[in-house]
Amino acid sequence: MNYTQALSRVVAGLRAEDLRPDVCEAAKKSLLDWIGVSLGAVNDPGVRILIDIVNEMGGKKQSSILGYGLKTTLLNAALVNGAMSHALDYDDAHSGVRTHPSAPMIPALLSAGEHLKVPGKDLIAALVAGFEVTVRIGYALGKDYYERGWHATPILGRFGAAAGAARLLGLDVEQTAVALGLAATQASGLRDAFGTMSKPFHAGKAAMDGLLSALLAQKGFSGPGDVLGPESGFARVFTDAYDPRRILAEPEGGHLILGTNFKPYAACLLTHPAIDGMITLQRDHDLEPGSISEIDISVAPFNLEVTGNRTPKDGREAKFSMAAATALALIHGRATESVFSDKVVDEPRTRALIDKILTTPVDGFAETEAEVKVKLYDGRSYGMHVTTPKGDPGNPMSFDEIADKTRDLIKRTLSSGDAEKIVETVRGLEGLADTARLVRLCCAGRGRLKTPQVVER
Repeated sequence: MNYTQALSRVVAGLRAEDLRPDVCEAAKKSLLDWIGVSLGAVNDPGVRILIDIVNEMGGKKQSSILGYGLKTTLLNAALVNGAMSHALDYDDAHSGVRTHPSAPMIPALLSAGEHLKVPGKDLIAALVAGFEVTVRIGYALGKDYYERGWHATPILGRFGAAAGAARLLGLDVEQTAVALGLAATQASGLRDAFGTMSKPFHAGKAAMDGLLSALLAQKGFSGPGDVLGPESGFARVFTDAYDPRRILAEPEGGHLILGTNFKPYAACLLTHPAIDGMITLQRDHDLEPGSISEIDISVAPFNLEVTGNRTPKDGREAKFSMAAATALALIHGRATESVFSDKVVDEPRTRALIDKILTTPVDGFAETEAEVKVKLYDGRSYGMHVTTPKGDPGNPMSFDEIADKTRDLIKRTLSSGDAEKIVETVRGLEGLADTARLVRLCCAGRGRLKTPQVVER
């Protein structure tokens, strides 16, 4: 059995006409969410550094950097847009394989799609193909490699970007297999990067490498053989628990994109069950931070392994702090991007509430589970057990809820009218004749953004 060839047949054989309406809807939700979190990060310092580097590098003006309207090469556009979309850590995820599927994949597809002027229905098919490959390989790898310190998003994301781009470019089975092989030999990314500019850079580099893999395969480039087989170097490098049979297992519901998690909160997904409980308790009981004597948050041990930092230095680190994220959620009654500013995180009331929060690892808890208990100075106490937080496939965000999230994120970049055009264009994506039109809408606010200047060296 050649697993790479078999998975490539799935990709090459996927047709937009065969996709169910709910699968198309899931793809459109991911695209709209991705646009929102990308345009919400146009002024991220790391993104602006990347744009400065891209300006210095020059090259053909083939595809756009969102928000700026700056044209650059296909690969550089994928790099910057990929990093931009992961900068806020607010993008969609798949908890089953601990990855963010869209951030490395959609930038590759939009970069190629804009340049080639592909129709919306083909973009949907490519997006679904990329999700399938990302998550199937993630299931085959299991969770051992992540716990060793590897970052799933860029490792799996290179495959998703390569597969989606291969589908968009119309590659055959053999070419798609080569693209996946080239993605495998570039796969990398460390969890040590969490809380730094390097984490979103991982997503951008994966988008760039995945697109490059497909373009090389299209030109006849050669690559390693069955990289997804049980004896491959890829499998042996990352884990001792690799199970390639899961690559070809028939997914429940027919398509793995239906298992996407969307983030209503701008923090690490592992904090969401606790944030969900905290916001509900605050809303139901009108809790004031000054009246609280103690908060106990119980979650799975792995959740605290990733989010155990109790002294975040800034908003970026606070997104990976269970104590800080839940404290901010209680104080503000929400956990949107504005709540995680450096200034808000450093406020005395935030630090004081963090000191009142105890975090307890509980064996047997799922990663989507949390128990939140709040004790008040007057003796009252309240508690809530969360098993399916908002945004989970079992408690999904609707297209309209994602549209509201997107409008909120891009209101400083685009006018409300332009934002509405984006929402409605994505809603009717099947009928879009040219992907470039959607990209142009995402650059409508470029006059408000100052492109970083080239630095003479």
